This record gives sequence, structure tokens and C-alpha cells, in this order.
Amino acid sequence: MNNRTRTVLIVDDDPQVLRLVEKMLRPRSVKILLAPKPSDALLICQGEVVDLLISDLAMPEMDGTRLAERVLKLHPDAAVLLISGYFKDPPAAAKSAQMRFLRKPFFPSQLLECLRDLLPG
Repeated sequence: MNNRTRTVLIVDDDPQVLRLVEKMLRPRSVKILLAPKPSDALLICQGEVVDLLISDLAMPEMDGTRLAERVLKLHPDAAVLLISGYFKDPPAAAKSAQMRFLRKPFFPSQLLECLRDLLPG
């Protein structure tokens, strides 16, 4: 059985959201990486194994769906949680077992439920 610490990459262009999600995940046994831009996230993904990408959907450089596609090419076994305060409905891709959608604002319990679903074990 693989007992390595799982890595969660959080990407959001809003620094307050970035820190809030980090704070919600801090008590969990995960390694947390932060990226304020999709380009920063892609650089991180080249040097780190990412188990879960948590990304805002609406960002200036590229949207979260496109970022997720690129991250999944680098890490095909990763899971994705897309978050948004602008979109009410999840993108079609977020209906797969590997990808989920969470509408902002959300409670820590909702985020942790997604974490349990996407990173079982």
C-alpha cells in the first residue's frame, strides 16, 4: 500500500481565496502547494507529483477547465476540483469521477467532502 503524502495544488487568482482554501486544508495530512496563476501551476506540475488540483474556473490567463486538461496530461491519475463564484452550473467535464465542481462560497465541510471523494484512502 502506498502511504506517501498526497499533494494538493490550489490555483486561484484571488489571494484571499487561495489562503482560505489553504487554511481549510491545513489540518489534513496533505502537502499543499499554492499558485496565483495557471502558468505558475503548470511550472509546479513539471517538478511535483500532483494528486489533486483545486482550481478556480474564471482566471485571466486561462480558465480552470483548460488548466485541468493540461495538468491531467502531465499527471493522468490526478483528480480535479473546479471552484467558481461566477458559474452556477458545473462544466461538462466536472461530471466525471475524476473531476468535481464546487460553487463559491462553500463551507469547509463541503470542501473536505470533495477531498475525501477525490483522494480516497
